[in-house]
Amino acid sequence: MDIYEQIYQRLYASGEPAWTGSGYPRAWHNLHENLTTLKDAALLPAPGSRILELGCGNGSMASLWFAREGYQVSGVDISPTAIRWAQENFFRQGLCGDFQTADVCHLNQLPEHPFALIFDGSCMHCLTGKQREQAWHEIKRLLAVDGHFVLSSMCGEPRKEEDRRHYNPAEYVLYRDGQPWRTLLPLPLLRQEILEQGFIIQHQQVTNNPWWDHVTLCVVAR
Repeated sequence: MDIYEQIYQRLYASGEPAWTGSGYPRAWHNLHENLTTLKDAALLPAPGSRILELGCGNGSMASLWFAREGYQVSGVDISPTAIRWAQENFFRQGLCGDFQTADVCHLNQLPEHPFALIFDGSCMHCLTGKQREQAWHEIKRLLAVDGHFVLSSMCGEPRKEEDRRHYNPAEYVLYRDGQPWRTLLPLPLLRQEILEQGFIIQHQQVTNNPWWDHVTLCVVAR
């Protein structure tokens, strides 16, 4: 069973609000502030536009914010439990959303260029090695002309000693149980990756944490 499916089954069974567990209020507060900043800076498409959240989880983060703002929301996640949970959450709140179980590296079931905005629901930093290039390919294929991509990612080296013991600075990869778990690129290298993929960075917001930093980057294709 996929590790993310295991985690979501446990979270769902224990009645947690989302992936972040007890940290959900803080995560929601930071997300709301970041998206409101983008909205006020006119960096989001108009309500009613189609948006896609990569790694939508149970729909309680970006998908929920955009749905409440009047957008047409779609979300994909590799965990079937997360997707069923997202559908339940939206139904309970009277919201509309199209949620599908899918691998963000392979989204062939979705047509080309339908989304005015694609939001990374803290998913890209879960991809390592060739997975990142595959995901970038899909993002560019699915993003509408003049559409925006919002990257929400861990960045920089881990600060806690336990994490540092499992971090390979040569690869910029954090390991878990001996397997690649997270990509933790320094911010300059993350910006370089974005530029090399053919995007222009329009906005950057860094949140400093005791464990590692988290950056929100709003980009548009050249």
